[in-house]
Amino acid sequence: MMKMMTAMRLVLALLILPGFALSLHGAKKKEIPFIYLSRSKVLYVTVIDNVYDDGNVADRFYDIEDTLVGVFKEVDFPMDYKIVRFGSRVPKDQPEMQLVILKWGQNGLGEIEVRMNASLKETPAARNRNKLGWFRHSDGSFPIVSTTRTIAKYNEVLSKALMKLMAELNNHLELDYNDSNPNGSRLAPSLGTPVPDQ
Repeated sequence: MMKMMTAMRLVLALLILPGFALSLHGAKKKEIPFIYLSRSKVLYVTVIDNVYDDGNVADRFYDIEDTLVGVFKEVDFPMDYKIVRFGSRVPKDQPEMQLVILKWGQNGLGEIEVRMNASLKETPAARNRNKLGWFRHSDGSFPIVSTTRTIAKYNEVLSKALMKLMAELNNHLELDYNDSNPNGSRLAPSLGTPVPDQ
């Protein structure tokens, strides 16, 4: 009888311990704080463009930068911002959004497609990072008429994907109690402008 009780205790301990260990592990997991953007700071947008179509290594940063500036203006983004290449030095006291462009080209279906992801950090040195998500857009008409029209179409598809990103980024803006529209459905007109190079 004593051996049976000891065996029962051992079996119960083996059944209960893994669940207890998992609950302790879950309790120790650090919850990542939600990052809020202060309108008094400058948002640095670090562009990481990983993909070049057909082996073409032409510099697309300027097209990405122009498209981003256009989208920031269209949504009346209420912060100053600076768009930089990956590897640029970002000031330690400013927030950073990393934008990784994974695909920006033809998808084999006669469409131009862009796929990207973005994340937000309070400062470049901060360990905490809020993932803004994955964003994708494609358009079914690929013009082969002229280089200028092709570039314009690429930029149009990119801007539509960036608009989806801006909707998510809007959730991270600190609420300004002077805004007339506190529900966040539309950003207030802004003084947000690109910060000039120094």
